[in-house]
Amino acid sequence: MTAIVVRIAALTAIYLAVLSSLHPADIVIGALLSTVLVAVGARIRGPGRRPEAPPGTTPWGRLAGVPALIGFTVLDMCRGSWTVARHCLGRPTTPGYVSMPIERHRPATATAWAIRVGLSPDTVVVDVDDEHGTLVLHVLDVRDPDAVRRDQVASYERAQRRVFP
Repeated sequence: MTAIVVRIAALTAIYLAVLSSLHPADIVIGALLSTVLVAVGARIRGPGRRPEAPPGTTPWGRLAGVPALIGFTVLDMCRGSWTVARHCLGRPTTPGYVSMPIERHRPATATAWAIRVGLSPDTVVVDVDDEHGTLVLHVLDVRDPDAVRRDQVASYERAQRRVFP
């Protein structure tokens, strides 16, 4: 019961922050929308089923990794911006596709990785194939696909694994 109240309060707080308003009507609407979202989420998930935490993780440990995740994501975005700027200034590139292996039965991990990778302007996620366990990227410079894979895996290891293992 406490978890439900916390979810409703958190969603309401996000709603009010986006609106930049503490008007009583906005609070009521936010609470109603949050309650509906939490109820629909619980219904989709099924009765008595709680989302499983990845093995070997704790909620506080995952939360402690969020600042590093944000910092490294911003760093990757800056590097990607620099690559695009050099391309625009005349540096020749070889754009193409690179297929990355991903763990098959971790959709949250694959989704978070795809979102994080897609934030960098020199990389676009083309496809996430959970059946084959691949993430297909369009990369601005693919002269060395193995180096692209190594960079992406290293980025995942240092930035994301702690939060989304």
